[in-house]
Amino acid sequence: MRALKNFELVVYRLIARETEIDEFEQWVYSEKELEQVLTSDEYLDLISLSYKQPSSLYEAEKILKRYIDIGKYYEWSLRRILDKIVDRPKNVARYIEKCYDLYCDGYSFLDNLGLGYGLSVVVPPTDSIEENEQSKLIDSFYPEVAEEALKVIGWLESGKVVITGHDGGNQGIEYNDNRSSQDREHTGYKVASPTRKSWKFWQKNR
Repeated sequence: MRALKNFELVVYRLIARETEIDEFEQWVYSEKELEQVLTSDEYLDLISLSYKQPSSLYEAEKILKRYIDIGKYYEWSLRRILDKIVDRPKNVARYIEKCYDLYCDGYSFLDNLGLGYGLSVVVPPTDSIEENEQSKLIDSFYPEVAEEALKVIGWLESGKVVITGHDGGNQGIEYNDNRSSQDREHTGYKVASPTRKSWKFWQKNR
């Protein structure tokens, strides 16, 4: 993914609520590009916000959001999750689980990640799962889950999947699907149990 301009990255982090108010306020007052990007009224509104109030970030988002490609924001957010699955940090389970949440939100091209792996983190193969059991479950996903994540990254980079936005409702993600029929084929969804040596295979009903 191309390097983001500072303006885009700051707005992305604002939408994702990863920006501290003090940090954002300092950026507003020091970023010269803002006067060139915004109208004079918008710029005045932005620097006039009371940054002692948490609601100021929401008000700032309303002003700045129109100046970025919202589809690119969703791609940026998704790429961060996929990169985490590939890098496999200690808390990788939360990122694998997130793929199921995104699938339910309309990212249908995440079917293999969301249903094949994310769902089994949300609903483990056993009724109760201890921390060491979850670790074994996650271990059983690799390297296949990382390969699936890299496949989706490839679709985003090549333009086979182009996220265009969100309609604001349930299952509301909007995207252009330029994948081939072969790309769209399901892989065998695997749900691994750390207490059993066997695999349970299942397919999503269409």
